[in-house]
Amino acid sequence: MITIDAPISFLVGASLAVARRDATGRAVANRDRVLWKGLLFQSTVLTPVILFFMARFPDWEWNYFFDARAFFFDSAGPLGFAVLCAVVALVNVSFYLGFRAAEWLMARGQLRRARRVVIGTGVVILAIMGVLYDQSLHVGTFDEFGRAQGRLIFADPEFLGTLGVAGVLIAGALFWLFKSEPRVREPAEAT
Repeated sequence: MITIDAPISFLVGASLAVARRDATGRAVANRDRVLWKGLLFQSTVLTPVILFFMARFPDWEWNYFFDARAFFFDSAGPLGFAVLCAVVALVNVSFYLGFRAAEWLMARGQLRRARRVVIGTGVVILAIMGVLYDQSLHVGTFDEFGRAQGRLIFADPEFLGTLGVAGVLIAGALFWLFKSEPRVREPAEAT
């Protein structure tokens, strides 16, 4: 869903920086390599999944705020492409901003605050989903949603299958991302 794609990317970036901190707790160990791996995850896994959902379930992806299928596939032309490019850029910039925010806080000796940013971002994502629970739980067209005829996502085999494949891809890539670098043990006073 477009409302949580950028916050999820921010969360991944901040979490990665905090998880891969060095022994001092003030920097990211192997910073450039970790950052590039994160950007690789963004560009080869998360962004294609988002784009697939935009193409296959556009009205759900855009939270039924407007008729996304008609906008992107029937009439938008270059404007629709520009919007998609802007969304992809925003999602990837969000990852980088999350990484840099956590890195900046850790460099100032504020590891606990960096951890709070991670937790707070997760809470914001859950709050957005809570506020938009009806849009989150129902899939269909803009018109179907407006007439309260959207299918429950758990009762739509195509959506559920797509979500399952996307979940496995994202979970596997996140596991690799967070486990591919050795964890540096920090002294007790660095927390």
